[in-house]
This record gives sequence, structure tokens and C-alpha cells, in this order.
Amino acid sequence: EDPELSLTQLAKQLESNPSHVSKMVNQGFGINFNDFVNQFRIAAVKEMLNNGEHKKQTLLGIAFECGFNSKATFNRAFKKVTGLSPKDWLQKKG
Repeated sequence: EDPELSLTQLAKQLESNPSHVSKMVNQGFGINFNDFVNQFRIAAVKEMLNNGEHKKQTLLGIAFECGFNSKATFNRAFKKVTGLSPKDWLQKKG
């Protein structure tokens, strides 16, 4: 949920190099690093929505709290993971 998390930063924390970490994510999960991280962020957003957090703050506020730093990236990632926009997902969950 760290909005500053980058491949380079994670590699440094793992005492590895970015290309090795990227290759591990690509081969292990079949997706790129950004999509990998965004899956965790979307899971955090969905958990907050399931707990009714959208009744207390905006969707964008929740997205920022979960590590996204732009509305466009959040909406694109949410739809990529769930197949729905955040608003449509909320309505369907209803």
C-alpha cells in the first residue's frame, strides 16, 4: 500500500537487483511488477469497500489510502482486476 513502492526499492529491500526481481514476478505470477502490486492494492480497496468505508470517504480517498497515486491508474487497475469499474463493482455488490 506504499504509493512510493518501486521495483528498484523492492529489489534493494530484498538485497537483489531490479531485473532479477522483475523476472521472478513475471515468471512466478505471469504478470508485470506493477500489475502484481496493484492486485494487492485492489484487494485492500475491496476490503475497505466491503467494510463500508465508502460511506465515510470517497472512492478516490480509499484508493489513495491503499497506495494509488492517481484516479486514472486506480480505475484502470480496478477494472483490470475485477472486470468492473469501482462504482459498478459497488452497485453489483449492493
